[in-house]
Amino acid sequence: MSRPVHPLGGTLYRSYPLVPVIVSGPSGSFGSDCLLDSGADDTVFPEFVAQRLGIDLRKAVEGEAHLAGGLALVYRYAPVTFRISDAREACQWQAIVGFVAARMRWPLLGQTGFLLVFDALFRGADQEVVLTPNRSFSGLHIVP
Repeated sequence: MSRPVHPLGGTLYRSYPLVPVIVSGPSGSFGSDCLLDSGADDTVFPEFVAQRLGIDLRKAVEGEAHLAGGLALVYRYAPVTFRISDAREACQWQAIVGFVAARMRWPLLGQTGFLLVFDALFRGADQEVVLTPNRSFSGLHIVP
């Protein structure tokens, strides 16, 4: 942060619930930290990720979200394969996500495509999130 964050005791940083994710498509994979956002309706990535995965968005179904200021953001839906791991367990599943023609600080992991298949425990004091696949999860859950 360029200024001290007063409610956080004057610290110069903020902690965000970031999850390392790998998404795959017909011709490639993309890894990135993504923002876990319980207020986001959909899981959304920038369009360049679709290109890297070999996903053709020209005939894709369109969706729309309204940002905090009321501005509408249009995106296109396409299926991807997700993989997350904490080096002990791993989860892999298919989901439909949105791709948007906009710059994003982090891709968003929203309700559809991500949070609906996990129970998320936000542990604020420890600055961590515990994700547990729930009964809606239909992918592969690898546990040693």
